Amino acid sequence: MTLPNAASKIIIQGMTGREGSRMARWMIASGANIVAGVTPGKGGQEVESRPIFDSVKEAPAADVSCIVVPSAHALSAVKEALSAGIRFIHVLTENVPLHDAVEMRRRAKEKQATLFGPASVGYLRFPDVRIGYLGGEHPFSGKIKEGDIALISTSGGMTNELMAALSRSGLGIRLAIAIGGGQVVGTNLTEAIAIAKADPEVKRIGVFAEPGQPLLRELRRGWHPSSATGGPFVVMLPGTALDLLPRGLPYGHTGTILGEDEPTVRATREEIRKQGIACAATVPEFVSMVKQTYA
Repeated sequence: MTLPNAASKIIIQGMTGREGSRMARWMIASGANIVAGVTPGKGGQEVESRPIFDSVKEAPAADVSCIVVPSAHALSAVKEALSAGIRFIHVLTENVPLHDAVEMRRRAKEKQATLFGPASVGYLRFPDVRIGYLGGEHPFSGKIKEGDIALISTSGGMTNELMAALSRSGLGIRLAIAIGGGQVVGTNLTEAIAIAKADPEVKRIGVFAEPGQPLLRELRRGWHPSSATGGPFVVMLPGTALDLLPRGLPYGHTGTILGEDEPTVRATREEIRKQGIACAATVPEFVSMVKQTYA
C-alpha cells in the first residue's frame, strides 16, 4: 500500500465548486502537489492556477483523487478515479446513499485501492502531506506538534480536537486519519490501525470510536490492539448520554448506533478496560492516558 507523500500528484474531482475550490486553496497552501481539477463541462477553466479537465481520463496522471461532488455523483466519481488507475481516494462528500457507499468500498477493495470516506475530512502525515481539510487551514504552521502518535477517528471534528489537545500537552502527531462517520466507509477503524502500524515512525496509536463501531465489539471480545499496533494503544469512547436514549437509532454520525443487544456505553468502556486496554470517556482523560504511554 502506497500512501500519499509530498511528491504525490493530486487531482480534485469537483474542484470548480465552492468546497472544491476552498479545498484546493487550503491544500496548496499546505504544500500539496495538486496538478489539476476535474469537473464535467468545465474543461479549460482554471482554479488556483490549476487547469480543469472534463474527465479524470483527460487530466494528467495522478496518484491521489479528492472527491468533492454532490452525493448522487460520488459513486460515479470513485469509479472514474479507479478506472484511471488512481489507488488513493479521499471522499469528502456527505450523505452518500448507503448502497453507493457499499459499492465504493467493494470496488476499492477489488482494485486494492485505499479509500477514505465517504464523509471523511481527510488524511495528514507529518511532515509530508495533508489531504482534505484535516488539521485546518495551516496544519504545519506549528499549532499541531510533530511527533510519533497516530490518531484515527470516525469524526473529522474530533480528529482536529484531539490533535489540538495532544499538541497543547506537548505531544506530537505523526499520522492522522478521519475515516468518515457513515455506516459504511472505505477504510474502517481496524483497517486504519493496520495502516498506522505499517508506518515505522508511528510509536503509539490513539483511536476515537463512537458507539456502534465494530472495533469496539472486537476489543470487548478480547482482540488486544497491542498485537496489531506493536506499541501503546488508547481508545476514546464518548457518548454516555446515549445510554438514556432509545436504542437502534443513529445519533450524530450515521455510524453511531447503540444496538438493541449491545451493552451500554459505560459498560462497554469497562469491558474494554478489563481487557487491559486504556479507554477514555473525555478528551482530558484521553490525553492523560496517552501521556502515560510515555512513562
